[in-house]
Amino acid sequence: MFVLAFPLLNAHASGGVIHFQGAIVEDGCRLSQSPQAQSVKFSCTQNGKPVVQTIALNKLNNYTAGGDAPFSTKMRYIDAQHQLAVLEVTYR
Repeated sequence: MFVLAFPLLNAHASGGVIHFQGAIVEDGCRLSQSPQAQSVKFSCTQNGKPVVQTIALNKLNNYTAGGDAPFSTKMRYIDAQHQLAVLEVTYR
């Protein structure tokens, strides 16, 4: 058996400042659904180009968009009748 022993580094810090720098370069997707529609329309921007994708409501859980669409979705029902849900959209 071969064992390496490394001295433990002190990870405790009593203070300091962390600086972050960056920018949001693209907006998130806009979601829309007409009252009678059984789908959701995602209007996004990817690399400066508009990307529109329509997804059926029954496909929204664990959906990963392909191609240029920059998102995935996950849906969690909050009632036993599956009438009310929370839709989580994750952007790449």
